Amino acid sequence: MSTAAIPSTQACAVCQQVATQRCSRCKQAWYCSTEHQKQDWKRHKQSVCDDAYQADQYTLHKQEFDRIIQRYKLNTEEKSSAIAEFLTAGEEGSVSAAQFAEKFGTTPEEAVVFLEWIQVGVKFKQQSIDVANKSGFAAAKR
Repeated sequence: MSTAAIPSTQACAVCQQVATQRCSRCKQAWYCSTEHQKQDWKRHKQSVCDDAYQADQYTLHKQEFDRIIQRYKLNTEEKSSAIAEFLTAGEEGSVSAAQFAEKFGTTPEEAVVFLEWIQVGVKFKQQSIDVANKSGFAAAKR
């Protein structure tokens, strides 16, 4: 639980009294005591904390992806084309993070983050095409 520089006008999630401590994980729930935080933990974790934590992790992961792109200049036309060719030359899912890291000069950890975000984009495109095909929109455009 965090108590640093927190205004005391927040209400405890359990008893509604003045709270001076908040959940150190999500920073959204306030408590008047450690006992009340423990008492509320199961409910809070399921209803608030997990969602807030996941959203924060998503934001951090996306920021890391953006940092990798900038650091290695992966958004240039030359690099984008090389990446597309590298990822589509073999069988689906056949490129490992180690192979990507070696080819494009990233660390293996950075390659994992980058490839995960590429998978998000590919999955989105596939789902969009599937929706268009099912709706008949794709056939109408031909």
